Amino acid sequence: QPEGIHSFLLKTAILDRLSGSLCDAVTGREDGKGMLETLERGNLFLIPLDDQRQWYRYHHLFAEVLQAHLTEAQSEQIASLHLRASEWYEQNGLRPNAIHHALAARDFERAANLIELAGPAADDESIQPATWLGWVKTLPETMIHIRPVLSVWHAYFLLGGGDLEAAES
Repeated sequence: QPEGIHSFLLKTAILDRLSGSLCDAVTGREDGKGMLETLERGNLFLIPLDDQRQWYRYHHLFAEVLQAHLTEAQSEQIASLHLRASEWYEQNGLRPNAIHHALAARDFERAANLIELAGPAADDESIQPATWLGWVKTLPETMIHIRPVLSVWHAYFLLGGGDLEAAES
């Protein structure tokens, strides 16, 4: 593939779903929608996820190959790509995806901020408490203990799950 398409494919390989504006945010380009249309016309393992062709995904095997090439060729950029994705998802009200990418970038401070904000959503069941607890388990334990809001939510969900000893600590 030409360099422009190759670069686009590698940088967007970190994404489970792709949209034009998300790709723009991750790649730093302004032609995400056009690139997705070009990839779809070229039969490059791009699968539309809706009838309006706003969201796509790569074929899972193709995505794995792209991710392997990204790790081999540009591993130092992976964290920054995940951070860009996290910021886009947060700005677009998709907090679970923002948390996923913040954790993938190993930006635990950002992830902790987002996870704290997701506590009320897990309480009203728009996010599963088990999902919330899974995010917290990914954080360094010291981060949980130095953040009072995170600690309280953590104890609350542990208590709700019947884990009294862990909730007490």
